[in-house]
Amino acid sequence: MSMNLVEIDDTIPVAYQNQIHAELTSNRMAWFFQEESGRRVSNVETTYSGFSHTVFHINDASVAPSPMTALLLPLLFVFCEKALIPFNTLLRIRIGLFPRTMIDVPHHNPHVDFYQAHQNALYYVNDSDGDTVLFNETYEDVGKEESVAYTRDGKFTVARRISPKKGRMIGFDGRYYHASMHPMKHASRIAIAFSFL
Repeated sequence: MSMNLVEIDDTIPVAYQNQIHAELTSNRMAWFFQEESGRRVSNVETTYSGFSHTVFHINDASVAPSPMTALLLPLLFVFCEKALIPFNTLLRIRIGLFPRTMIDVPHHNPHVDFYQAHQNALYYVNDSDGDTVLFNETYEDVGKEESVAYTRDGKFTVARRISPKKGRMIGFDGRYYHASMHPMKHASRIAIAFSFL
């Protein structure tokens, strides 16, 4: 099995990159505090807080789509076309913001976004430190509950690290565990996570 990592710099024109950056850093952007940024299981010993904004979630179909959907969905379409990744169904668009945090750890808690077959794509809104870490393990190798012990015992093995760069977008098989990281040099790290079939 392969994670089929695709990495494309300047996925979209600079004017579009700048528009996304302007919208997401404006004082009109609503951010919501999350005590744990990635894990959706309890009993993790260490949590890494940050801010997020869920633009779309397939399970919230009765909720009116966010105005951000019109700005961000074309970004995913362009990436899928360039990366030759088929797109059928959108599962989620989630924007994450980590402020500078002076805690020296290798990465946040490993997680998967959905425990079902899917694709992930991640777009970096700004230049920053705070790599995205991809691991060799999938949710088929390490189940949801077992992943807590794997995280606690440091058993996840790093496959790749990708540094945030404005306009860069990556895609990979969503079965693979991955983790974010907060910046220590830059004021913030903003990324848009897409999950889709």
